[in-house]
Amino acid sequence: MRQAFTRSILFTAMAVSIGPAFADELEPVLIEESLTINPNAAEPGDVNQVRAVSADGADFLRQLNGVSVSRFGGRGLELIVRGQSQARLNVLLDGSYVHGGCPNRMDPPASWTALETYEKVTVLKGVQSLIYGGGGSGGTVLFERDTRSLAQDKGVHGRVSALGSDNGISGDFLGDVVAAGDQAYVRAFAEQKNADNYEDGDGREVRSSFDHRQGGLVFGLMPNAERLFEFTVERNDFSDALYPGAGMDSPQEQGDFYRFRYADRPAANGLNHLRLEAYLSDVEHLMNNFTDRTPPRYPAAAPKAGQPMKRETPTHSRTTGGRLVLNSGAGATTLDWGLDVQRNKRDATLNNLDSGQPAALSFMWPDVEIQQVGVFAEATTALQNKSRIKYGLRVDRVDASADRIADKPKLASPNTAYKTYYGSNASDKSETNVGGLLRFEKDLDDGWRLFTGLSRSVRTAGATERYMNKWNAVEKLRWVGNPDIQPEKHHQLDLGLAKTSDAASVSATLFYDDVTDYILRDTARAQDGILQSDRADIYRNVDAELYGAEAEARLSLTDALDVSGGLAYVHADNTTDDRPLPQTPPLNGKIQLDYATASWGLGGRIRFAARQDRIDPFSKQEVGATPGWQALDLYGNYQINDSFSLRAGVDNVLDETYAEHASRSNLLDPFAVRVNEPGRTFWLKATAEF
Repeated sequence: MRQAFTRSILFTAMAVSIGPAFADELEPVLIEESLTINPNAAEPGDVNQVRAVSADGADFLRQLNGVSVSRFGGRGLELIVRGQSQARLNVLLDGSYVHGGCPNRMDPPASWTALETYEKVTVLKGVQSLIYGGGGSGGTVLFERDTRSLAQDKGVHGRVSALGSDNGISGDFLGDVVAAGDQAYVRAFAEQKNADNYEDGDGREVRSSFDHRQGGLVFGLMPNAERLFEFTVERNDFSDALYPGAGMDSPQEQGDFYRFRYADRPAANGLNHLRLEAYLSDVEHLMNNFTDRTPPRYPAAAPKAGQPMKRETPTHSRTTGGRLVLNSGAGATTLDWGLDVQRNKRDATLNNLDSGQPAALSFMWPDVEIQQVGVFAEATTALQNKSRIKYGLRVDRVDASADRIADKPKLASPNTAYKTYYGSNASDKSETNVGGLLRFEKDLDDGWRLFTGLSRSVRTAGATERYMNKWNAVEKLRWVGNPDIQPEKHHQLDLGLAKTSDAASVSATLFYDDVTDYILRDTARAQDGILQSDRADIYRNVDAELYGAEAEARLSLTDALDVSGGLAYVHADNTTDDRPLPQTPPLNGKIQLDYATASWGLGGRIRFAARQDRIDPFSKQEVGATPGWQALDLYGNYQINDSFSLRAGVDNVLDETYAEHASRSNLLDPFAVRVNEPGRTFWLKATAEF
């Protein structure tokens, strides 16, 4: 087997390098959890060995302890870490931000990943670094490619794989090839994934099908062992994506991504290395209610009684940005410092297509632009007695504006909507947000490690929270952003203990987050600052409190047999109104048993979640209390020879009917209020390397 493709997807709680020549570029300080995934080798407990069939990056990451999802359809699962999701997580794809094109988040960032074309995935829970952007109170997720490492094996090499299942993803075909010389390389990858509607445990069909085609090229130049220039171009196309929890589907969606990376170890006193990244992420998204479903009809009392009510929303999201990270060091201290910039432009218009020609009903994103410039510095100092400390500061300048706020479509203009619910028009906004970090780690006796951290992070409001204008004659169907919303301020504390050895590992973490000006999507009930009481979706600031715990353990019973498990819990309250925050996952976890030899392995896993009845009774995002559930998965793998391997499994063996608490409401099936998870699913994957 060629070494270039005996690679791994690495889950760790701190940082990753971009290749051997730049190892330790971001020095790890605190490791809360570490899990290595080998796509082509059997290792006990490897998450990638458990489940090969995944709709997108979030669907795969949900297997990690403390990571949950909110399901909307077959793709576009929303990551949840420590009870926080959406813009409270910083998700970077190979160093770039991708802000999706759907105001209703049919396409969150992780949905744009072709997972197996990435070599490393890093999950940082909470705030553990300041260099990846402002906010990130719930955590940071880094999907990273490491083509330079693959290019160490000269010549042409690569792999192809094919996967199929009988419930959901019918086919997933991947090709990934690297051609490398002494000073340059090129990588080409392509994937085609086709998914049918899946059935839940009761045999009910869930609208979840989609088609996905993705491809990319990576060009690398290595003038010497210290220097790297790399350029990536990538194209993602989705078509006919169905969503049971929405009034529209997405017949067409495409994303074009361009990335440039420069890394070097300059011959300069006090400067160890630098990394410069620039990116462009361009997403076009189309939603409508007639291409992939039958549109509703006008009621009998309407002038167009009985005619189809066709609606369509074309959207565009364009993100440009970059990051410069410099590393300096003296004595026992290393310092990462630099700046990052980001500019996102978004536009979305809800159109009436009854006459065949688009007629604007509402400007949902009225040509919104949000710019952010951040400077940061964080240092790591080795102390005596096997201790380390990390400390840093970050300052972000944010400017937000919208150009079409006064333009009037057929329905209300954005300013009319804002004035109706908040009493003010939108104006250009500027913020200066300050974040900080202090973390401490100490090695104790017998391999134990103690860690603790304090942080402050500030998240600015997104385009939807600040400028959304989805108007409707029926008040409870309106959705209106708040142009005067204040940024969220998170003050967090975490404390943990961990031990790792060849025979066993155990870790436990406690965390607490006190939030000022939490941005809550609420219903209009004439609260302070809200002028209407008509149950429209609005945004307001409240204070909030989140706390919880996570624990994991692994024990090697023999050289080949491992048992492992994990538990995660979060409690989240809106302390201003004395009620729970909506969409908070319940206590959940897993128990897993794995047997592995040099050429084959078998395993089983029980996933479970407790009942969740802590819900926000006023939030339309909540569907109600969720029953507890448990599901059994079985899986195995066989390495035929150095080039060929097989993997197979059965997810949800007992065909249980269940839904994640944070799933969206199911608008089309009155018997399944939530979007249920798939029932019993058989899958098989074959991989060939050359």
